[in-house]
Amino acid sequence: MPGKFLLRSIGSAAACVLTLSACGSQPAPAPLPVVTGGAEAVLAEPPTQDVPCGTVPTGDGDEAKVVIRLGEVECAEAVTLLTQYFARVTPAAAASPDGAGPIAVGEWTCGSEPASVATATCSTEDGREVAAEPAR
Repeated sequence: MPGKFLLRSIGSAAACVLTLSACGSQPAPAPLPVVTGGAEAVLAEPPTQDVPCGTVPTGDGDEAKVVIRLGEVECAEAVTLLTQYFARVTPAAAASPDGAGPIAVGEWTCGSEPASVATATCSTEDGREVAAEPAR
């Protein structure tokens, strides 16, 4: 009996070795493509340049150019956002040595540079960004 067990063990081991060696000669399968969700795919590839969306009044009689810098934002939303932001900037905030803001406008947070209220940036937690630049 012990001889039969040894033979069966060797036979099983030989079958395993032959099976594994046959697999070793085949090329590895190609890796599966990585699929990302919609928001990540949009935000992962920022535009190569700012998307211009027109101008808005800044509240002090000047005009500012509206641009989309990052993420998926409609021009109408960007123009409305910056119009609302400039309407909320008080004269005291505009004169602040730190710049105006931060000011919350819906899901956006906006602020201006110290030297120019018209130089503003608005962003969201998910990475979208809209900006205003002085129109000259």
